[in-house]
Amino acid sequence: MKSLKNLLHKMILVGLLLTSAQVFADFKADIIASCTAYQSGHDKSEINACKLYIDGFIDSSLLTEDAVIQPKAMIESQASEQSAYLKRAYQTRVSDLAFLSTHKDYQFCIPREYDRKVVVSVIAKSMDIKQLADKSLKEVLFETLITDFPCAK
Repeated sequence: MKSLKNLLHKMILVGLLLTSAQVFADFKADIIASCTAYQSGHDKSEINACKLYIDGFIDSSLLTEDAVIQPKAMIESQASEQSAYLKRAYQTRVSDLAFLSTHKDYQFCIPREYDRKVVVSVIAKSMDIKQLADKSLKEVLFETLITDFPCAK
């Protein structure tokens, strides 16, 4: 009786694992519909799927080395160039000069002074939804962020 009960539990567990592996949520269509409605002016609510997705995308980008939130003055300032003497001195001692860079090459920079709701609204309105036929949502969103909030080079 005990072995039958254990066998039944194992079968249920395997069934649940297989079922959960088959479930795949694709919210792309819902997010695209939300962004389309927001751009056309049909959805003027403070919270919608498009803006929530963009806000989460920005947060996740900040955890990587793709983006930064800095004061606007720091974003607009040019990085100082290393002197040729310093570069030659380090090159004779180490092979990798990547650590000499004083400015990280971020993909996009959001000024700290900007309200996050305003940033998200700007991105939601300027995103080219027509590109989603050929590109993924994250690619279009990433390109829009780079275009709207570039970093000084």
